[in-house]
Amino acid sequence: MCTLRFAPRTPIGTALLWLALLSVWASAAPVPGVEPPPQFKPGFNLFSAAQDVQVGKEKAAEVNKQVPLLRDAEVDRYVNELGRRLVNYAPNNRAEYVWQFKVINSSDINAFALPGGYIYVNRATMEAAEDEAQLAGALAHEEGHVVMRHGTHQATDLALARAPLSIIGSLLGDNDSFMSRLAELGIGVGVTSVFLHNSRAMEEQADQVGAYILYQAGYDPRAMAQFFEVIERKYPQRTIEFFSDHPNPENRVQKVEAEIPALGPAKDWKTNSVAFETAKRRLLATPPAPKPKPPAE
Repeated sequence: MCTLRFAPRTPIGTALLWLALLSVWASAAPVPGVEPPPQFKPGFNLFSAAQDVQVGKEKAAEVNKQVPLLRDAEVDRYVNELGRRLVNYAPNNRAEYVWQFKVINSSDINAFALPGGYIYVNRATMEAAEDEAQLAGALAHEEGHVVMRHGTHQATDLALARAPLSIIGSLLGDNDSFMSRLAELGIGVGVTSVFLHNSRAMEEQADQVGAYILYQAGYDPRAMAQFFEVIERKYPQRTIEFFSDHPNPENRVQKVEAEIPALGPAKDWKTNSVAFETAKRRLLATPPAPKPKPPAE
């Protein structure tokens, strides 16, 4: 168990504290040569981009033990190729980010992102998507959560509420597990942790970023909001977890459509691909996903 180190209340300690803050802010500066749209600014964050990756890596190791991964090489290759192609257009992207995509063998429709670029999508999400543009929308939305650094932004808010700036010394200190340090502050790091739940404001921002990514990648930006609308209407019992983790912003489709004119002129949108249809057929031919275990009494 690590011990939190509190910054001393001395002029030297104060100076070190401000140096630590400056190092975090400097690490959060935009990538040289890449100017994201002005509204795409991550919130205040005590973590550096490299620490996002470490947090995500630790959390992903836990998730990989707790969920039934599909482990189909062809499907995994397709999802990673699509996801990484979309990432090329993501604002605020960082060289440190891993961008690793895994498919969970689940009949529930869901997807989630961890800090640093670890993204998970349930097979049912791929099966429910009517074309590649809709799946691309779901992935671009999750990438929006990563580049806006929503997970560690929320962890920052909770850390400051429990131990104001003095926590910085611990977060930027030695190489102990970040999960251990956050747990000491009472910040949940389990399956229902702060990293897996988003506010409506964060959902709306991830929608905006996702629409931007889709537009730049040549997909109809409306496909993302349309997909969320389709799964909510057609699969209400299979999307409970999704809308628990992703609270639906009010007038979601209308808000995304309102963003489109600012993105630029309409294009000859990409809609589908042979690769998507091949991956989807492969999933549909795979034995059904195991039913989730009922919660323990």
